[in-house]
Amino acid sequence: MHSSSSDRPRRRPAVTAAAALGLLIAAAGIAQPTAASATTQDNPPAVPTSLHTSPVTSCDGTTIVGDTDVYLYAKVSDPDGGTLGVDFLLSRRDSEPADAIAEAQVSAASGTNAVYIIRKDRLESAAGGSITEFDWKVRASDSDHTSDWSTVCHFSFDPTHPGTPVIAEPGASTVGQPLGIAVSAPSGGTVPTGYRYQLNAGGPVNVTADASGNATITVTPTSQTNILSVTSVSAGGNYGETATIYIISAAPSTNQADGDLTGDNIPDLVTVGAQNGLPSGLWLAPGTGEGDVSASPTDIGVNGNGRNSNGSPSDFDGSTVITGRFTGGAEQDVLAYFPNGMYAGTGMIIKGNGDGSPLSPVSGNSFHIQGGSLQDMYGDNPVQLANAGNTSGRNTGLPDLIGISGDSANGYALNLYASGFNAGLYFPITLNATTPDGTADWNDWTVATMQLPGAGGGSSTAMFLWNKSTGELDLWENLAADPETGDLTYTAYPVATEWNTGAAPNLQAADANGDGVPDLWAVSDGGTVTTDLFTDLSSTTPATVTRITGTLTTP
Repeated sequence: MHSSSSDRPRRRPAVTAAAALGLLIAAAGIAQPTAASATTQDNPPAVPTSLHTSPVTSCDGTTIVGDTDVYLYAKVSDPDGGTLGVDFLLSRRDSEPADAIAEAQVSAASGTNAVYIIRKDRLESAAGGSITEFDWKVRASDSDHTSDWSTVCHFSFDPTHPGTPVIAEPGASTVGQPLGIAVSAPSGGTVPTGYRYQLNAGGPVNVTADASGNATITVTPTSQTNILSVTSVSAGGNYGETATIYIISAAPSTNQADGDLTGDNIPDLVTVGAQNGLPSGLWLAPGTGEGDVSASPTDIGVNGNGRNSNGSPSDFDGSTVITGRFTGGAEQDVLAYFPNGMYAGTGMIIKGNGDGSPLSPVSGNSFHIQGGSLQDMYGDNPVQLANAGNTSGRNTGLPDLIGISGDSANGYALNLYASGFNAGLYFPITLNATTPDGTADWNDWTVATMQLPGAGGGSSTAMFLWNKSTGELDLWENLAADPETGDLTYTAYPVATEWNTGAAPNLQAADANGDGVPDLWAVSDGGTVTTDLFTDLSSTTPATVTRITGTLTTP
């Protein structure tokens, strides 16, 4: 039998977990949070921290900043997050905080650095022309609360710029020798706390002055005419006025080492541009004394070679350049010879400065090698030239040259060009010498020379001979020629086989590591410089070779 709905027992409504929890809390007499109080917090911002500036200063006030804008930074935070208002207050330390010279509010997100820029004109106005100390502090606020002020930090601002320093008249000086020069404060105004000085094109150097503004700077003259500039510096590092003087220095009393153009008695690499990936010019890469050279050469040929009134680095394009004491002075000079082209058979000798600075091919510093003066008996100009020192034994005080000339009809020969008593004057002499392979195929050989120190201050010529088609490399030392007969004597060493076979580098001989044994620099494509250091010379077996490779990077 079916019961009616009115007879069925009533079912209790379902109670959710949340409702049950509410009933339990109510039964316990605990007040339930409203929706608003459960989601809203109202904590005050923290006191700002990590106060710092740019330029960097110390919070304790021991730092002096120069005449520039100052950036103030402070880290702000609020437990509730969000964006805060940040008050910066800057005042002179000798005034009340209420007398602020800068007071502003900026915005910053919680957890970040707030920044406020104090422009230098405002600081200059407040400083009134003298070094002045300032206090600054920071606080943060949200819509309802403001933090306490931060720690007070300090810095001093220097608006001063000292006048022209006084440079004392320098004493006698010599190129390459240190020279002390006194500098004193300007006659009036701010006393400098230091000076910044520069000699010629060298890098600037800073020196600290005493309380009266006096200092001594030490420079090393790099040429016979030097320019010294000295700038006064204030306590905050502001540059003042600059004084400039000329320093005239004597030339070194001793001869510079063979191949040394920078004055340090270490041979330097000199190579012509417009080839091997180098721009036009005459590129000087100072030697290190360890065998390699500086990777950053300078163009000492920027003023040209003296042939044209408007000198250009391209004046050296197509030339062969060698070094030596071609003008008879203590410095190493440069000889640029043109084996072909418009100026074939001619050359220019340019007096060296002794300091690695650009050559000055002005009148009195440059000498012409006239066209035709180096021709052999068949009217052929040299296709190669190298420094031969005193190979002729004539003792003119100027180095001889040695080279190769000839043509396909008359053959090729090794020649000596004995020096006269004037720079650029030579007398061609055909030598009775065959190549290392016993033939007269001198057109297949490349020569490169250097001067080895000898007893009593003299020197002798060492010459590398390289056949690029076979790779044979030989060394002849102690070259001596009889100008009357053309006979040549030497000590021969077979240095290497299959050396750079088929390549076409530009060679320069030098004692690159100072061990008394000739070495070779080879400049090839891409400005690559290969140094081959030779040891264990023997008259019967190849030498031991140590190779160093680098790359020249021009400005």
